[in-house]
Amino acid sequence: MSIGASIKNFFSDITRFFTYRDMLGVDIGTVAVKLIELRRSRDRITLGNYGLLETREYLERGNAAIQTGSLKLVEKDVAQYLATLVHEVRPTAKNVVASIPSFGVFVTPIEIPLLSNEETEKLLSLQARQYIPLPLEAVSLEWVKLEEFDNQRGARFQRLLLTAIPKAIIASYQAIFKSVGLKLVGLEVESQALVRSLVSRNDAPVLILDIGAESTSLTVVAKGVVRQIGQIDYGGVALTTAVARTLGISQWRAEELKRRRGLLSSPGEYDLSSALTPFLDVIVRECDRVRKVHDDTARDHVERLMVIGGGANLPGIGEYLSAQIGLPLRFPYPFASVSYPTELEPAMKQLSNEFSLSLGLARKFFIPEE
Repeated sequence: MSIGASIKNFFSDITRFFTYRDMLGVDIGTVAVKLIELRRSRDRITLGNYGLLETREYLERGNAAIQTGSLKLVEKDVAQYLATLVHEVRPTAKNVVASIPSFGVFVTPIEIPLLSNEETEKLLSLQARQYIPLPLEAVSLEWVKLEEFDNQRGARFQRLLLTAIPKAIIASYQAIFKSVGLKLVGLEVESQALVRSLVSRNDAPVLILDIGAESTSLTVVAKGVVRQIGQIDYGGVALTTAVARTLGISQWRAEELKRRRGLLSSPGEYDLSSALTPFLDVIVRECDRVRKVHDDTARDHVERLMVIGGGANLPGIGEYLSAQIGLPLRFPYPFASVSYPTELEPAMKQLSNEFSLSLGLARKFFIPEE
């Protein structure tokens, strides 16, 4: 749902989405751009195509990220990578839903009495200033209903997620996609797209660990609702640097060793775990903190761990984190409700790790929000 004329103008195509037959989900990360195309025929969703383009310049220059922690996009670089990716993938879809990191927007949960959508919209329009510590004229607002519940007095309430996206960021994203012949018709916070992609409303609490290049995000989800969010500035680049320093080798060579051997080693090989585990243990401590905050304030407890992102392809990492955190590992399978060629089956584990977010974005308007 949206608030105010400006946001309604930006999302004007949403009401027509249910007539569309294809959609692109695009994930612009710190060092990579990922794209997935989904096609719909009645109740069936089919994988059209997918692609990933990653810059390795960050292995030589630490400032080579195409998106920074302040969400400042290097528009020229992003447009170039995206144009190359579109040229290679050649999708038929032109409409895009793109991701926006949680740290680049203001997101807050709100609890208000259960009202109709129209009444909820009016109430939020009147009260938005008290929730958003940003000038309302500089942002676009959107809200999503997460769940309904009874408060301590038995009154029916609803929990909403209110998101404020700076208009300057929207304009930057729009310009990038327009430059490559695509139309941006929606932006979504990463955590919400992952929920759609990885869990159902019947699932018990799960901790989703998304290991990116320069940071790792943590999301506790229960019954399709985001309960807790955390982030730490450790990711795949920090692990590569640790290997390079420990072995006295180049970043390029360290990256190759890390991806090939990870935490696993054969007799006679150098055990990389001594270089990797100190950094992984920092992630473990943040997982313990986020898990404790959730379990101390919720009626139920986190029951499983899910590891995704490019870092999840590191051999042995899922098993190590599962043992250290003390949660059984749950394999992510975002393609469960998507038809795809059988020859892709051997690659499904890696694709599930890499494209969970893109898939969730592409499915946004194929599945009505409850």
